[in-house]
Amino acid sequence: MGSGCHVKTGCGRPLAALGLALALGGCGFLPSTGYRNPADLSTHAVVPHKVALSPYGNSPYTVDGRTYYPLKTAAGYRRRGIASWYGMPFNGQKTSDGETYNMYAMTAASKVLPLPSYALVRNLDNGKSVVVRINDRGPFYPGRIIDLSYAAAARLGVLATGTAPVVVEGLAPGEKRVAPPRRRGPDVFGPHHAPRRAFFVQVGAFLRRQDAERLERRLEGKGLRNLHVLHEAARGRRLYLVRLGPEADKGAAQALLARLSREGVGRGLIIDP
Repeated sequence: MGSGCHVKTGCGRPLAALGLALALGGCGFLPSTGYRNPADLSTHAVVPHKVALSPYGNSPYTVDGRTYYPLKTAAGYRRRGIASWYGMPFNGQKTSDGETYNMYAMTAASKVLPLPSYALVRNLDNGKSVVVRINDRGPFYPGRIIDLSYAAAARLGVLATGTAPVVVEGLAPGEKRVAPPRRRGPDVFGPHHAPRRAFFVQVGAFLRRQDAERLERRLEGKGLRNLHVLHEAARGRRLYLVRLGPEADKGAAQALLARLSREGVGRGLIIDP
């Protein structure tokens, strides 16, 4: 299932300071009742074309105390992070740009890409890729950068795993992007391989979220990307953690540590899962 963090009003605009936790929740959730078999889904490809920006969903907005600033264009956007998917509970509801969510269409939600726009999403676990139309906001869950429709998740092989590491690249109207050759991945309903080992670099731990977000903005100002503010309980207190990643191997994480040192932002800590 997807992030479970799409929070909207009746007109599709995000609501601040609310979190919606779905009972389905699980990263290992396999859809059954009410879901069409992925094999029956259309293989029609989405082709990026010029579209006018929606009057809804493209202004700065705040969710859970954090303000997001949507981009004016998808061109040049590239980010690596975690993808999730959302389906039945939201099917037929309004998306953030005012459209009706159709979980069988090749769409997705992004926190900052323009509404509507197009993006290429590549699953780093199996090499599969798909072009999606961005028409919704989310996922508002730490570490996740895109929420896929059921159809898009099926095409990328994400249904069985629930989440997957991906690269998301914004596409300009008419742009065609050739993805690297893909290797065969797990069947969307069948057994799947264990996810690749990933390494994060922790840069700071704070008692106040504002302090963590201040460091996040400082790192962004130095050109660092794939930043996440997470929280966890430690000795009865909530800590806000600032992390970079994921990196595919320890060598890449160590190179990131060296860059942090050169940038003068202190020493980091490699989180080795």
